[in-house]
Amino acid sequence: MNTTKKTTQFTRLALLAALLVVLGCTPLGFISIPPISITLMHIPVIIGSLMLGATYGGVLGLVFGLVSMLKAATSPNPADLVFSPFASGMPLASLVMCIGPRVILGILPAILNKLLFKVLKKQAINFTISACISTAVHTILVLGCLSLFFKAIPVQEIFMYIIGVNGVLEMVAAGVLATGVCVPLKKNHVI
Repeated sequence: MNTTKKTTQFTRLALLAALLVVLGCTPLGFISIPPISITLMHIPVIIGSLMLGATYGGVLGLVFGLVSMLKAATSPNPADLVFSPFASGMPLASLVMCIGPRVILGILPAILNKLLFKVLKKQAINFTISACISTAVHTILVLGCLSLFFKAIPVQEIFMYIIGVNGVLEMVAAGVLATGVCVPLKKNHVI
């Protein structure tokens, strides 16, 4: 990769990372609806993965994880405190739960998009499917970590609510927004 292209990629990465920090520091990134918080922060991560590739997507996932971990430490929702290694009582479990699923979220869309392109050759459909599946996997991984590490939390009681409402809303938002942003960018060769 030549220097100009590398600089352009790093600039795009920095812009998306800055967007994640802004979303994390405002009510736009985490919409608190007790007992949970719905996030929109996964969308820039997915867009970055689809546009910049799995490596940059993984970096954006890491930024998402770090921002969400810091946000959880100051959250008014008691359920969010398990995401904070400072407040959960299980710092390593909180770190794994905050970072692991978010990094995977950043890597997965690019991989899925490449695999789907071999079969479908329809960019918009590939983006939508990649965004939706990645969001679903992220939700399942986070809930799996909650269940595995924090058994005292009534995960099964809220599991259907989260999957039924929160997960579906996040999937739809990711599919629509990621496709709506990525298709024109690719079409116009912006990224």
